[in-house]
Amino acid sequence: MSTLLTAIAPIFSLILIGYALKRLRFPSADFWPQLDRLTYYVLIPAMLIYKLSTATLESSTDALVMIKVVFASLLIMTLLLVIIQRFIRFSGPIFSSVYQGAIRYNTYVYLALIDALYADEGIVLAAFLITFAIPFINVLSVSIFGIYVQDGKFSFKQLGKSIISNPLIIACLLGGFLNFSTIGLPFGVGSLVQMLGAPGIPLGLLSIGVGLQFRSLGTLRPDFWISSIAKLVILPIIMAGLCVLLNVEGLMFNIVVLFGAMPTAAAAYILARQMGGDVGLMSTLITGQTLLAFGTLFILLQLI
Repeated sequence: MSTLLTAIAPIFSLILIGYALKRLRFPSADFWPQLDRLTYYVLIPAMLIYKLSTATLESSTDALVMIKVVFASLLIMTLLLVIIQRFIRFSGPIFSSVYQGAIRYNTYVYLALIDALYADEGIVLAAFLITFAIPFINVLSVSIFGIYVQDGKFSFKQLGKSIISNPLIIACLLGGFLNFSTIGLPFGVGSLVQMLGAPGIPLGLLSIGVGLQFRSLGTLRPDFWISSIAKLVILPIIMAGLCVLLNVEGLMFNIVVLFGAMPTAAAAYILARQMGGDVGLMSTLITGQTLLAFGTLFILLQLI
């Protein structure tokens, strides 16, 4: 139990420190959006490039089964939510936010937890997983917006551009290429990239805290609980079940199940705002799930 607390407590402590700094208005309100951009576009990609380019990678064939489990689980969750929608009949904007809350994951929390528990070996597998998961989740999310909010009026061309330009995907592909091609990082560049990526996770966690909106938690509704239970409880159970069915064991099992158990992503708020989702509910889901995840992850880690 002490090991689990050692892994989880610093992660959520940094999130709360970020929130405290926002309340203290330090350094300034304008500082945090720019730091978030630096973390997302430079620091986290640098970390992924370094980890993947210097890792001892085995054949990726075995790791592909993780992708099958995640894809199948997300499709099952999509079907379950569509069935629920048939009975409850949320408005289109509300359902789109419920859906995003149930399938998206927070990259910073995920990578921080994997790094704390499984170090470089875990990060490599997690990076392999998110390379495929990010495009798939975006396709599902935009499709739901198109069907329930915009009456089929959405552009897969624009979606394709956003996926191709995603810095996390680019970093994973580049790191993998440098490794498999045996090119590696040139002399001296490896240390530079390593130092550049080192602050990525802690600064990313601070940014999560800055984005928390505790005022929204006073309006918790059934839509919040449906989305949060689906994300933090049901989805990891589905992924665990499919792992057992497909004989995914050991570290890969943990990587997949923890992926399913992550709180929803802050990026979901941006997509909700751009495509007509319920931004108020999305803000509540991001904050509420981040707080709930401290308890659900602690329980889950003891089980696995």
